[in-house]
Amino acid sequence: MPSTKTSPLVVIVGAGPAGAAAAHATACRGIRTILLERTRHPREKVCGEGCTPRAVRNLERMGLLRSLQSQGAQVTHAFLVSPGGIELHTPLPTAVYGGRALVVPRASLDARLVDRAVQSGAELREQVHVESVQLHDCGIRVLCRGHEPIDADVVIGCDGMPSVVRKSLGAGAFSPHQHAFAMRGIFEDVDLHHPEALTIVWDRSVLPAYGWVFPLPGGRANVGIGLRTDRLRERDVGLRAIFDRFLDSPRLRMMLRHARLDGRAKGHGLPMTSRWRRVVFDRAILAGDAAGFVNPLTGEGIEYALESGELAGEVAAAAASQGDFSVATLLPYARMCRQRFGAVLRLNGWLRWVFSVPWLLDRIFRAGLRSSAVRDDMAAITLGSDQARLTWRIASAALLG
Repeated sequence: MPSTKTSPLVVIVGAGPAGAAAAHATACRGIRTILLERTRHPREKVCGEGCTPRAVRNLERMGLLRSLQSQGAQVTHAFLVSPGGIELHTPLPTAVYGGRALVVPRASLDARLVDRAVQSGAELREQVHVESVQLHDCGIRVLCRGHEPIDADVVIGCDGMPSVVRKSLGAGAFSPHQHAFAMRGIFEDVDLHHPEALTIVWDRSVLPAYGWVFPLPGGRANVGIGLRTDRLRERDVGLRAIFDRFLDSPRLRMMLRHARLDGRAKGHGLPMTSRWRRVVFDRAILAGDAAGFVNPLTGEGIEYALESGELAGEVAAAAASQGDFSVATLLPYARMCRQRFGAVLRLNGWLRWVFSVPWLLDRIFRAGLRSSAVRDDMAAITLGSDQARLTWRIASAALLG
């Protein structure tokens, strides 16, 4: 039966970081919350597993930082390498959300986030395959394979890039230039020269792809590459071949000289768009990857998932208190997301082109060797700070080196 005005029900589809953060926000406010997950936790999720200082701030706000620090590798620096081999090893600026980062296996991160949501009062239902959502006069219905439909007051779609909720709402899929593929492998027995740093490499052999090496506990590392789908098609070569080429570059061979791949490398898709898309509908909100909230320069999405999920939960709870789940009531969510993410997503979408031009990137790195201010500007941009700007220092570095 549809929920009544006195007992509003929020259904959240997808129990990743965005869904868990949304469920935590609604349940903490006494709103009846059902969190649906297609798989079962703990489960593997293919990604870089890096939590930027912005993500760390959100984890701390949820009361999870201390427990996750014992399961992850703490990061205080960035190690950036330009196409010409220019190296910048720089502390993460404290002005960017305190300058603390973390690399945590997604199985651990997501399971702790879901536990937090359940502790707050959310009901978790796992191994539930949502097939569609349908708006009707009394609410919004969630249709699940092999299960009874769930009639909710509002649905928050946190089900990733191939979002069923997004498709059901008619929002449309991401186009090839707004979509990317990444591939990563977990390496063991890694002896990194900079184990305290997030390493990002723009190697000439794989441009316009970029690569990363992120430390994990126990001498392990998450190593991967990312490339926009339309650029991958232009290369007329498979992502695995580009990944192997990256691993065979002199720098990576040196980094991984004693390491071995644990299992096999795995790929996944992600939105990488700076274009703002619709995220609010009658009785429905999109958050995280389903909304396209991923840094288009680095592919980082955990920070935006946590933050947009929390905002979605807060707005849904406010709507429940009013008994009104119309677009007009849910619209503050879109405004807050645009205010927090809009500028940095646009900026990094433009810089994605700059960072694919070797000589431009080399000039910026040369300027960074001489100027800590340039290094801090670059860190703010790559870490997704909402204070990031295209400063005169970066502009002059690109033009003059």
